[in-house]
Amino acid sequence: MRIRHTALLLAMATAPICSAAAQTYACLSASDSLTINLRTHIVWLVTTADTSAANDRVMYQLPMTTTNKVTVVTNANLCSQAGAAYHSAVTPPGTPAVSRTVMSVLKVGNDRYVVRDWSHGAGGYGSTMVFDKHWNALAGTSP
Repeated sequence: MRIRHTALLLAMATAPICSAAAQTYACLSASDSLTINLRTHIVWLVTTADTSAANDRVMYQLPMTTTNKVTVVTNANLCSQAGAAYHSAVTPPGTPAVSRTVMSVLKVGNDRYVVRDWSHGAGGYGSTMVFDKHWNALAGTSP
């Protein structure tokens, strides 16, 4: 009985360490309809001369650029960085990491990333954050 109790305590003590290391952050593919819709909106936002779009570009700290400068990120390393940055930006310090597998990540211009987690936020519409190339949060929508 004592051996089982010790094993249970050991398992409980190491469980948070194991779960924190097992967090994954994955991007949706470029062909996913959610990612396509987000890219379409961001392309409009950063390519149009519309006054309302210009105001939003300034608010979100996005550059005016060309369509081909808005690309879908699928690189596993960048997706992992985006997920970790998103988590840090939308949760209080010390909040345990949560695996995110429904993220759309776009690179805009040379130094901006738009990250949307479709499962996080009110009403199932997701929450969007804009980051610089060092993963500093610049702007976003409230979850």
